[in-house]
Amino acid sequence: MDTGSLSQYVVGRVKAGVAKAEVKEELLAVGWSEEEADAAYRDGVIALGIPVPSEGNRPTLSRKSSTADIIVNLFSFILLGIVATALGTLYFGIIGKAFPDPLSGMGYYGESAAMSSIHYSIAALLIGFPLYYAAMRIWFRKFREDEGRTESKLSKWLTYIVLLSASVTIVGDLITVVFTFLQGEITARFFFKSLTVLAIAGIIFGFYFLERRKIQYRKDIPRTVFRNFGIAVAAVVALGIVLGFFAGGSPETARKRSFDAQRVNDLSSLSSCIESYATDLGQLPGALAELEKSSMYSYCSDSMRDPETGAEYGYRIVTSQRMQGAARVGEFELCATFALPSSDADRSPYGGDIWSRHGAGRQCDTVTAQLGTIAPTAPQGGSVTFPVSNPIK
Repeated sequence: MDTGSLSQYVVGRVKAGVAKAEVKEELLAVGWSEEEADAAYRDGVIALGIPVPSEGNRPTLSRKSSTADIIVNLFSFILLGIVATALGTLYFGIIGKAFPDPLSGMGYYGESAAMSSIHYSIAALLIGFPLYYAAMRIWFRKFREDEGRTESKLSKWLTYIVLLSASVTIVGDLITVVFTFLQGEITARFFFKSLTVLAIAGIIFGFYFLERRKIQYRKDIPRTVFRNFGIAVAAVVALGIVLGFFAGGSPETARKRSFDAQRVNDLSSLSSCIESYATDLGQLPGALAELEKSSMYSYCSDSMRDPETGAEYGYRIVTSQRMQGAARVGEFELCATFALPSSDADRSPYGGDIWSRHGAGRQCDTVTAQLGTIAPTAPQGGSVTFPVSNPIK
């Protein structure tokens, strides 16, 4: 039986009221392939007079995007903003670590904030990028499987806004680079940051330019083009995450730095408490427990213990009192055990804080406190006495 006879057979079965599934089952049972059976059924129903859609009348048969399509598309744009911002922040942090600027004056807390931004960017990319990738796959699959589907006006507007923003960013970035070069102020740090902005904006513009040609203008762009594009972007993201772990440290390193930062704050606060005690009472406390017992200095107990181990910080009186010019001073030592050595940027933003510069392990620093003058007390015997500090332990 040739294909013409097969079509006539299908026509007869359809006229007889036989369902498509039964007709296909009959054809498959005698050896026709599934593709041949489908083609025969199509030819048969066409022979019955069913009109075939053409390029001229297909738009009238198009179907608008559903609410789910609009939500997926809108969600993808939100994720795009998260991913683009996180990727830029991550590479900026990596570049800042690789090319430190001595004029930036980042300081200890600025360094800590930079590490936090790197870790936050890594977290945003680990969550946001796979979701964005999945949302775009769903978006393309819906239009690939249903050629009559049309997108909403909101999707078109948002896409063209993204294209416009990417274009303006590219032009502005290039103008800034050329201007800085002509001024003779371009540095490696500035160049790589500008290149990062240009690369991210270029990737976004290139992707959505191809997306418009595929979705809106129905151009025949192979799936491999978008697949290779996605692989390249995924490689850029993966590289940034790996470099980010080197620049910002592992989670364990970040935890240790957080504990060390708290130790620095504790020692600075505890030192201030002891100096206030010395100024008010005219002597150094014999032990940290004396601060806890005093109602005036009980708040100092919040800074007396290591945040990780709970052990009390080391305290020792070096010099109970001595004259320094016309002033009476005392010297004390505070000690703490740090997990990591401080970096070059680990200094107080106000300057002069000795606690922010430290090595790893047990570290001690000596502080000179001014002993205040308090009113002498006269016991019943009539002699005047002054408070005397405890001996060095």
